[in-house]
Amino acid sequence: MAKKKLPKIIEELCIGCGHCVMACPLGVLKIVNKKSKVVKPEACDSEGRCIAACPQKAIPHLEEQEY
Repeated sequence: MAKKKLPKIIEELCIGCGHCVMACPLGVLKIVNKKSKVVKPEACDSEGRCIAACPQKAIPHLEEQEY
């Protein structure tokens, strides 16, 4: 398994608006069952555009994760 800094998504705060998905040019995030999910972790460049795009603050930071 590989490790990388990926978006930490707090599902309870996510409203599925898709702003984070639109902010990511790499297609890392996708709305699944009305919540944002990391679907392409290997593509993440750890720039954090998704953090700034989230109006609910459901992505507070990037976190070291295995995928």
